[in-house]
Amino acid sequence: MLLRTQIIEILKHIIVQSTGKPIFSVASIEELDIDKDGKVTISLNFPPIDESEVIEVQSAIEERLKEEGASEVNLTINVRKPRNIHHVIAVSSGKGGVGKSTVSTNIAIALSQLGNRVGLLDADIYGPDIPMMFGVNERPYVNEENKIIPIEKYGVKLMSIGFLLDKSDTPVAWRGPLVTKAIEQFYNDVEWGELDYLIIDLPPGTGDVQLTIAQSLPTKYGIVVTTPQDVSILDASKALNMFRASEIEVMGIIENMSYFVCPETGTRYEIFGSGGGERLAKESGARLIGRIPLEPRIRKGGDEGNPVVLMEEDTETRRIFLEIAKEVTKFIEGS
Repeated sequence: MLLRTQIIEILKHIIVQSTGKPIFSVASIEELDIDKDGKVTISLNFPPIDESEVIEVQSAIEERLKEEGASEVNLTINVRKPRNIHHVIAVSSGKGGVGKSTVSTNIAIALSQLGNRVGLLDADIYGPDIPMMFGVNERPYVNEENKIIPIEKYGVKLMSIGFLLDKSDTPVAWRGPLVTKAIEQFYNDVEWGELDYLIIDLPPGTGDVQLTIAQSLPTKYGIVVTTPQDVSILDASKALNMFRASEIEVMGIIENMSYFVCPETGTRYEIFGSGGGERLAKESGARLIGRIPLEPRIRKGGDEGNPVVLMEEDTETRRIFLEIAKEVTKFIEGS
């Protein structure tokens, strides 16, 4: 009789032709059962794919399982309706502490200020900072269709595990599969409506969780955040390579904490070194689309839920974030 592990191994080697990826990178398993007579029952959830491909996948699974000894295969394939989200952009850093969530927040708001419909999905389950960045303490509610209605603030629709925790300092001790399942639900079970851009704030690092999130959601573009120093550049290059290995087009590199301008003297200091983002761009063939200064107002705005791009004063940092948002729209229009 077939074992569960054998069935999973079989499914791992069946490719969804339209994506070129194995089933586990595209679909999720809702049910997998084998009875004493060798009858296999499987239920799979797929993103939107053509009916012809559903038939092809179903035939391949049934054929392989029967070859391996299944007496009968009861296979159900559920195909989700297409989401009306035009462009999904993942923001990664390769490591923590470089201001990735700050960058994600300000880019999302800047895109909204340019007249776009924008959502921000906080995929950093272990350290969700987006609620604090936006100054949001409320919980989202569920509508009659069991869809989560995202929180909306500053013209951006938001979803984060932080909205669902009892306390902001409550640790989330989940293993990788639970994390990726939660992120898939945040994408599929949230009533995002029509969006021009959905920004995904990825967890720091380039392990299985980050890779699975990038592959399981329809992510087409990636932005890499780094600081100028060599150790950050090394980790950022891993994030960039992760995107490319997942066939995600790298939109550009953002160098955060590039320099500090003393407000009293106007003297510019490169506290974390210089030129790291430019070197990474040159070595990788990606574009450097912004250099963001180290500015106390950025930290203060993030802590108080008042992102710097919203400040009335026309600061250099605010202008840079708006220029980055314009670069994002130009990149997509030209791709």
